[in-house]
Amino acid sequence: MLREEHKQFLQSLQQRQEVQAVLVLPDHVKIPPFHERAGYLVVVNGEQNQAGVRQLLTKEEVILEQKVSAWELEKGLVQGLDENLVTWLQRGEILWDKDDFICRLRQRLNRLPESLQKRMLCKEYSRLLHAFQETRDYLQEGMILDAYHALLKALYVWAKWIVFRAGEQPESAIWTQVKNLDPSVYKLYEELTLNHEELEKRIELILLPMDFFLSSRLKESVRYLIEVMETRPAPWKLHELAEHASLDHSGIELPLLIEKMVQRALVYETICTNTDDQQSREIGYIPSK
Repeated sequence: MLREEHKQFLQSLQQRQEVQAVLVLPDHVKIPPFHERAGYLVVVNGEQNQAGVRQLLTKEEVILEQKVSAWELEKGLVQGLDENLVTWLQRGEILWDKDDFICRLRQRLNRLPESLQKRMLCKEYSRLLHAFQETRDYLQEGMILDAYHALLKALYVWAKWIVFRAGEQPESAIWTQVKNLDPSVYKLYEELTLNHEELEKRIELILLPMDFFLSSRLKESVRYLIEVMETRPAPWKLHELAEHASLDHSGIELPLLIEKMVQRALVYETICTNTDDQQSREIGYIPSK
């Protein structure tokens, strides 16, 4: 049951022409900063990012209003949504929804586009590879707490890879999703965070299955990058790949990923001559057939 001041707040929202939809989180769903106070997601029309949180003082309490543009949500369905927004859209109770915008968005949210799925698998794999190597380096240098922190990041990225592979969007409570999708990886997270065995030993034990995963899932994870490279027969220089429209701002860690692909013979190195300077040579990369 909405309190009277909340009803007045919602009535004021409905009178604003730019407001497309309003959602409220159930009490049992917690997203920062909506832990103790009532929170509403307000979707507005507009072609720019209008995300932000406002604190509104009513007679008896503070209401938090998170605003986001419909354009930003549409963009997120193509490029990937923030985990908190996914939780809002999946778990939030719809109080008002002009033209069924949120209902239609939810239906699309449950059908992850293949192109987005491949790109996110590539991105999260490259981030996992980075965090794995960082963990291993810290461990070799005897920096155990730094290794622990890096491994936590690695497990979180691994969890996101699992969720995307299942055709879902990661939510803020991602380990609840992963527990159902891949109990073995969830168990690794529990082993690292809850086991009372020596920390260094825990880290070493978790790096073993992570290393196996990185080896066995490389080809599947880099399909997006391979498909970009196959769009032309000529070798790709690293900066050309980084500037490609499909990879620019993608979050994919290209140098690290390309190095791994060369090691596994998924791409080959070649020498490219610089046409502006015949003495200058640069490495290029060609996908293997």
